[in-house]
Amino acid sequence: MKKTSLKLLALVSAALTAAACTSCGGSKDFTAGMTEEEKAAWQAAASDPYGKYPELVTYTTGYNLTNQGSDVLAGTPYQNDTTENNAYTRYLRELLNVQNENAFEAVSGSDYDQKVAMAIASGNIPDIMHVADYETLRQLVESDLIEDLTDIYNNLACDAVKAAYASYGENNNPLNTVTFDGKIMAIPKTQLSDGQDFLWLRKDWLDNLGLSEPSTLEEMEAVLKAFIEQDPDGDGQDDTMGLVVHSEVYGGYPNNTFAIDNIFTALDAYPNVWIEKDGKAVYGSVQEEMKQPLELLNRWYSEGILDKEFATRTNDDIVGLISTGKCGAFIGPWWAPFNQAQTSTYATDDAQWVNVSAPVGSEGSINAISTKPYAGFVVVRKGYEHPELAMKIVNVNSEYSKQDRTDAAAEIKENQTLAYFNWPLYCEVQPGNNAELMTGHVLDVFNGKAGIDSLTTEEQSYYEAAVRFTEAEAAGEKADPADYSQYTSRMVSMVRMIEEPANYTTPVFFETTDSMGTRWSSLEKMEMETVLKIITGEYTIDQFDSFVEKWTQAGGETITQEVNEAIKK
Repeated sequence: MKKTSLKLLALVSAALTAAACTSCGGSKDFTAGMTEEEKAAWQAAASDPYGKYPELVTYTTGYNLTNQGSDVLAGTPYQNDTTENNAYTRYLRELLNVQNENAFEAVSGSDYDQKVAMAIASGNIPDIMHVADYETLRQLVESDLIEDLTDIYNNLACDAVKAAYASYGENNNPLNTVTFDGKIMAIPKTQLSDGQDFLWLRKDWLDNLGLSEPSTLEEMEAVLKAFIEQDPDGDGQDDTMGLVVHSEVYGGYPNNTFAIDNIFTALDAYPNVWIEKDGKAVYGSVQEEMKQPLELLNRWYSEGILDKEFATRTNDDIVGLISTGKCGAFIGPWWAPFNQAQTSTYATDDAQWVNVSAPVGSEGSINAISTKPYAGFVVVRKGYEHPELAMKIVNVNSEYSKQDRTDAAAEIKENQTLAYFNWPLYCEVQPGNNAELMTGHVLDVFNGKAGIDSLTTEEQSYYEAAVRFTEAEAAGEKADPADYSQYTSRMVSMVRMIEEPANYTTPVFFETTDSMGTRWSSLEKMEMETVLKIITGEYTIDQFDSFVEKWTQAGGETITQEVNEAIKK
């Protein structure tokens, strides 16, 4: 459940009510006064998935920034780039003759979502923008504020985009989510299969202590104790700790780095998601299976295996503990090497990190939670003169640029590893297992099984980062942190994810219901307060049953009924 979406739900709902009262007007005939030849040129461009407009087309948008700061561009040829003039916007201008004008910009997440809500409240949404959550999309549709894109999708979507959507299967196709009364009302951004979370360990500490990689919860506990008690860094000081934990404990799988969902799923508990049980949808956080992992975590906390101060630590605090060599264990996704906690220890402490498939469940693999197939939507303001532009940009993002080996695409290739400025519209459509596919392609070239020309431009950038990293390591030098992150995440972590796949449980419901808008925030607060108090020993495990009863009476039962009704529709 996306907490940010629920917090903004009331604001967005009110904003849409106000905005619906503002007349959008019909599309202006921008070809009025043109010759037939000029009109034909514009029509040809609009009908071509990659057609270049005869004159510059501008569009207003909301610009979605990544969490990485602009300082990653410092010292590069791109350090003066902006959100309206960077490798990606220059490429789109060269290829399509289009230019974004940002109505607003913000970091992805709550900051960006708030800006979207404010734009809706003003009654003046951008021409084309990314919307993060389904509820906002649904209300934009019901308020008649966005264009019907059915014909545009059917006629302009490139083959790669259509194949990518189809790869999710008929029942899980992202297009299903954006289809209202048979009309495609948005272009869904695909959510790649994020894979499982891993236990990330300092391999140099394992080696110093002569320890093997753990697998089970018991083996994981033994390693954590050794990291605390046996001076793994060899400095003669009692200054190392066990497992750091995010104060929210679980949720947002697998994007909540430092959370410990895997410990719950290893014991067949699935908190924070709706799962099927006895033929009905139930909320995993209030099931009996939660008790065993909570009891285990309470013991780990009392014995110091968990960070004693985890409940009050911020994300920056945790990064600091890892960066300064106080901690060598956390749970996180395959892309954890991009986190400053790892890049800094590589650069300053000669740290060697390894992702470990632990803790495993009863079937011998990590029990993971599948993510939904979409990660937001691109919508077009009703009345915008060039609604097809959204589809054309998505085509370029998803296919054309990856095959373009001309000089025009060179900047994009160089910017792949910098990963700061996103494509305008923040939308790429890829097969669900695209990360694994790309890694396989890079490995084939790296191992001499294929030529570099077989790679897309994006894959080439990953391959070249891997080459630079291995060459630096072979020369006894430190590689660039960006190359370290690319190599470790894709050539080490991702390979393990391919070779040791998880056992997945797919939630039966991802969205929100009517009652969630007013009740879910307080239910979540009640849930996390109970979980924290049980782990830290303020509550006994018996009080879990009291929490479930209160949760049910405070709206949980109503919401559960709504979820089951929504699934039937």
